[in-house]
Amino acid sequence: RGAPGPFWRLVGGITAVWVGFAAVAASAQMALAQAGLLGPWGGSASFALSSALLIGAGAYQFTPLKSACLSKCRAPLAFFMSRWDAGPWRMGLVLGAICLGCCAALMGLAFVGGAMNLAFMTGAMALMFLEKLPEVGAPVTRPLGLGLIAAGLALPFLT
Repeated sequence: RGAPGPFWRLVGGITAVWVGFAAVAASAQMALAQAGLLGPWGGSASFALSSALLIGAGAYQFTPLKSACLSKCRAPLAFFMSRWDAGPWRMGLVLGAICLGCCAALMGLAFVGGAMNLAFMTGAMALMFLEKLPEVGAPVTRPLGLGLIAAGLALPFLT
């Protein structure tokens, strides 16, 4: 209709989900740092924590929830057309939750490579981006999961 209000309500819904996730992640970071499990760059100082995060993120790649979220991310027009009647705020909340369902486990790997490590975070962002592309994403998701699980299992033997 040309009015900017609905767009900003959609963005507001998405933002609300991610602000909530950021609060949870920041709380986890503070708790892990206080427990001595994170180094100064926000990366894990514990092989057990790193292994658990890698294996957990890898296993999540094979879950029905991850597949469902990715199917929506890879076909955003179908998502918008099927949810149009919900209104922009609720669509934004649902879209934010779907996006979170795609990326949260991989974002948790920031505690492995370091939340302040620009190279690691750039690589993680590139993987999340590739995974959402319709033609490229499907062949990336499961091998990425296998690679993460393998890395998590191998990590204790690398020291």
